[in-house]
Amino acid sequence: MASTQEIRMILARHGTLAQTLDRLSDDECLFDNGLDSFGAVQVMMDLEDHFEVEFPEHLLSREIFSTVNNIQSFVSGHVLRKAA
Repeated sequence: MASTQEIRMILARHGTLAQTLDRLSDDECLFDNGLDSFGAVQVMMDLEDHFEVEFPEHLLSREIFSTVNNIQSFVSGHVLRKAA
Protein backbone atom coordinates (compact mmCIF):
# COMPACT_ATOMS: atom_id res chain seq x y z
CA MET A 1 0.00 0.00 0.00
CA ALA A 2 1.24 3.47 -0.84
CA SER A 3 1.71 5.75 2.14
CA THR A 4 1.13 9.49 2.02
CA GLN A 5 4.68 9.89 3.33
CA GLU A 6 6.11 8.06 0.29
CA ILE A 7 3.96 10.17 -2.03
CA ARG A 8 5.05 13.38 -0.32
CA MET A 9 8.70 12.33 -0.73
CA ILE A 10 8.12 11.87 -4.46
CA LEU A 11 6.18 15.13 -4.78
CA ALA A 12 8.96 17.04 -3.03
CA ARG A 13 11.37 16.14 -5.83
CA HIS A 14 9.31 17.92 -8.48
CA GLY A 15 8.58 21.56 -9.19
CA THR A 16 8.12 24.19 -6.56
CA LEU A 17 6.17 21.90 -4.24
CA ALA A 18 9.26 21.25 -2.15
CA GLN A 19 8.93 24.78 -0.76
CA THR A 20 5.33 24.39 0.40
CA LEU A 21 4.60 20.67 0.68
CA ASP A 22 5.30 20.40 4.40
CA ARG A 23 2.62 23.05 5.08
CA LEU A 24 -0.10 21.43 2.96
CA SER A 25 -2.73 19.04 4.21
CA ASP A 26 -3.30 15.82 2.30
CA ASP A 27 -6.50 17.34 0.86
CA GLU A 28 -5.13 20.67 -0.37
CA CYS A 29 -4.88 21.23 -4.11
CA LEU A 30 -1.34 20.63 -5.33
CA PHE A 31 -1.96 22.61 -8.52
CA ASP A 32 -2.92 25.67 -6.46
CA ASN A 33 0.37 25.30 -4.61
CA GLY A 34 2.95 24.97 -7.36
CA LEU A 35 2.39 21.74 -9.26
CA ASP A 36 2.07 22.27 -13.01
CA SER A 37 1.25 19.84 -15.81
CA PHE A 38 4.93 19.10 -16.55
CA GLY A 39 5.53 18.43 -12.86
CA ALA A 40 2.48 16.14 -12.74
CA VAL A 41 3.93 14.06 -15.58
CA GLN A 42 7.26 13.82 -13.74
CA VAL A 43 5.45 12.82 -10.55
CA MET A 44 3.48 10.18 -12.47
CA MET A 45 6.65 8.65 -13.91
CA ASP A 46 8.33 8.68 -10.50
CA LEU A 47 5.27 7.03 -8.91
CA GLU A 48 5.25 4.35 -11.62
CA ASP A 49 8.90 3.55 -10.96
CA HIS A 50 8.63 3.65 -7.18
CA PHE A 51 5.46 1.56 -6.85
CA GLU A 52 5.93 -0.53 -10.00
CA VAL A 53 2.52 0.41 -11.37
CA GLU A 54 1.38 1.88 -14.65
CA PHE A 55 -1.07 4.74 -14.93
CA PRO A 56 -3.50 3.85 -17.73
CA GLU A 57 -3.69 6.77 -20.14
CA HIS A 58 -7.48 6.88 -20.09
CA LEU A 59 -7.45 7.45 -16.32
CA LEU A 60 -4.90 10.25 -16.27
CA SER A 61 -6.56 13.42 -15.12
CA ARG A 62 -5.85 16.57 -13.20
CA GLU A 63 -8.20 15.30 -10.49
CA ILE A 64 -6.06 12.25 -9.70
CA PHE A 65 -2.98 14.42 -9.18
CA SER A 66 -4.78 17.27 -7.40
CA THR A 67 -4.19 16.11 -3.81
CA VAL A 68 -1.94 13.77 -1.87
CA ASN A 69 -4.99 11.75 -0.82
CA ASN A 70 -6.21 11.35 -4.42
CA ILE A 71 -2.78 10.13 -5.53
CA GLN A 72 -2.57 7.77 -2.56
CA SER A 73 -6.00 6.28 -3.27
CA PHE A 74 -5.24 5.77 -6.95
CA VAL A 75 -1.78 4.25 -6.41
CA SER A 76 -2.93 2.04 -3.54
CA GLY A 77 -5.79 0.70 -5.63
CA HIS A 78 -3.44 -0.21 -8.45
CA VAL A 79 -0.82 -1.72 -6.14
CA LEU A 80 -3.48 -3.92 -4.52
CA ARG A 81 -4.84 -5.03 -7.92
CA LYS A 82 -1.34 -5.88 -9.09
CA ALA A 83 -0.73 -8.01 -5.99
CA ALA A 84 -3.97 -9.97 -6.44
